[in-house]
Amino acid sequence: MPDHELSMLCSAAISETAGQLARRLTGDDPQTEQLARLRVLAHLQFAVAQQSDQAAVDAVRSGAGYPQLGQAVGLTRQGARRRWPGLVTVRVDHAARAVQPFSPPTDRSR
Repeated sequence: MPDHELSMLCSAAISETAGQLARRLTGDDPQTEQLARLRVLAHLQFAVAQQSDQAAVDAVRSGAGYPQLGQAVGLTRQGARRRWPGLVTVRVDHAARAVQPFSPPTDRSR
C-alpha cells in the first residue's frame, strides 16, 4: 500500500477514534466536544509515541537495525539513530559467536 493511502487511512481512523472518545467524555454537548477532542488527541499523540518506541524495541529484538527502523518511519539510518540513541548496540557473544541486539535495561536507577 502506498504511503499516501496509509496516511489517509490512519488519519480517518484517528479522527473517528478521537470523535468517539470525545463524545464519551462530553455526552451531547457540542460546545465542549471540540475541547474534549483536543484533549483526546493530545493523549493519543502521547500513546502513539509510546507505542512507536515499543515497536522499535520489538523490531530490534527481532533483528532490525537502524537502516530498517529508519525506513519504517521515513527517516535515514542517522535519523533513526538520533530518534532512538543506543537502541541498536551490537554485543558479541564470544562463546556462540552470535551477534545479539541490545536489550534496554529494565532498571534505570543504576
